[in-house]
Amino acid sequence: MIITALCKVVDNYGDVGVVWRMCRNLKFQNPECEINLVIDDLVSFNKICSQVDSTLDFQIVDSVSVYNWNNCDYCHEKFSENDGEKLSIILECFQCGRPEWMEKILFEEKLERTVNVIMIDYLTAEKYAEDFHGLDSLTRSAKVQKVNFMPGFTEKTGGLIIDNNWRVLKDWQRTGDILVFTYEKNWSALANALKKSGKKVLLAQGRGRDSFFNASKENGLDITELPYLNQENWDDIMQNCSCLIIRGEESMSRACLSGIPFVWHAYPQSDEYQLVKVNALLDRMERHFEKKDFAIVRNAWNCINENEQNVCSNEAENYYSEFIENIEKLVYGFKEFALDLRKNGDLCSNLMTFIYKKCII
Repeated sequence: MIITALCKVVDNYGDVGVVWRMCRNLKFQNPECEINLVIDDLVSFNKICSQVDSTLDFQIVDSVSVYNWNNCDYCHEKFSENDGEKLSIILECFQCGRPEWMEKILFEEKLERTVNVIMIDYLTAEKYAEDFHGLDSLTRSAKVQKVNFMPGFTEKTGGLIIDNNWRVLKDWQRTGDILVFTYEKNWSALANALKKSGKKVLLAQGRGRDSFFNASKENGLDITELPYLNQENWDDIMQNCSCLIIRGEESMSRACLSGIPFVWHAYPQSDEYQLVKVNALLDRMERHFEKKDFAIVRNAWNCINENEQNVCSNEAENYYSEFIENIEKLVYGFKEFALDLRKNGDLCSNLMTFIYKKCII
């Protein structure tokens, strides 16, 4: 079997982080399969996987074949071979679309084989993930069949990627550091709360680095700045922290599996739609906590995701401080949630079962 995943790097390494984790896990679980990754930004890819050479149009990394999306002639030649054999199963990730050279092969050059396009969508706890999972979509050709595959938090979705580093829930590290990995915002209230905690703070690279660095500098918060890390090193850092303040789908999904108390800074959207996504996930988590404890979690999560003008700095600082001061008390709920997610199975295993049922049998 040959599987080709498509990835466009849109938001600061999160997209490629998820797709790379998925490709590696698919190859690990199915060594007999050829796994191809077609990606449009090798420079960003190199930030999370130093083995990647951003100057090459083709390379093999961790037994995954990596192609430069932007070299149209080379990719057209390779993916046209044997009646488009490499395109028999396409994973189109995060609504990234398909490169023009691939569209030409699929719709203008009239392949004899049937092509199965599986749309791997963004992770969400919203109800529509269950509704859209496994739903067929139309294309311009009967030879190109498209279906939705939704990552998610319930057994009615594809679940989360649970690769080797995450199969076993590790013990919570009481004396561990606090990891900060956010988008841009005025972080004065958070920096003040962290300073009061006395915990060591690790600051990750990315879009929110400058705004948090400036806030910490203003209030004298001592931080340790992390370099860009390979994905495996990033996993180790996360799992050895006592608390996580994280953003994006890739790190949020790891935090959910970690059993570590965390606050999720969702990607800011117009009309504060990020709060819909945040509260959908909170609703999935709530049953694992006592009511008074969960109020602490919900307050911190909503505070970090609301527009700055909607929450005064003193109120925000209090919400952050309350969460940080109670992390040991909250561990039980995050741990129960993490264990419950594992019951849904690993996304890659679920995906392969889906492929065999939908595309092979």
